[in-house]
Amino acid sequence: MPEGTVGVATRPGAPGQAERDDGARARRAQRGGGLIGGLLAPWRGLVLMLLGWTATVVSWLLITAITTLFIWVGFALVPLVAKALRGLADCQLRLGQRWYGVGPSEGAGSWERHPGALDAAAEAPGVPGLVKGALRVLRGRSTWRDWAWAQISLVASWFLAVVPLLLFALGLFGVLMPVLWDPWVSTWDNSWYGFIRLESARSANWAAGLGVVWLLLGLWIGPYALRAQAKLARAVLGR
Repeated sequence: MPEGTVGVATRPGAPGQAERDDGARARRAQRGGGLIGGLLAPWRGLVLMLLGWTATVVSWLLITAITTLFIWVGFALVPLVAKALRGLADCQLRLGQRWYGVGPSEGAGSWERHPGALDAAAEAPGVPGLVKGALRVLRGRSTWRDWAWAQISLVASWFLAVVPLLLFALGLFGVLMPVLWDPWVSTWDNSWYGFIRLESARSANWAAGLGVVWLLLGLWIGPYALRAQAKLARAVLGR
């Protein structure tokens, strides 16, 4: 092997080093950041859950705005509410890209720009502009993809985004059981932790061991669950 070959490959600033660093960062993002990603997964899941719930509320505000078209106020509301929903969808994509490397699909259009509803309104000021902008939003496929994502995110939040948080809370509760079991059993008769009946200090210690298992499971499965949620969101949004 020529002398210095290894040094060139590993020396900062060497040819190809930036690409290797980018690749390593991408792999870490895809894995969720290892132990740190596992520890952060419960709180990231909470953020995504709140984001999904907010998007669901805004999506139904969009339907409400559509029902007010017949009194004309809807023509002003529809583009604004649709833009707010698009902003929440963009936030989902940004977080998926930052945390797990699940960004917009290759070749997708700009995912940070609302599809021109307000631009259309600006082209024709006044009532014609409002009508044109609202109709352009309602005809846009991306509007209804955003709306579908908002509905699915409400369910996906419980089955994917909340899993790390639930496992963390359940595991932490079990780890603390040697301290909590006496007042807990005194308050709640016939208490169980998983398949362990809490009736003595020994059973509380077994519950603590089971809690450690839940915590380790949460650390392992959390990043994968959130990455799956990010992939689902990207597929529904079509970006």
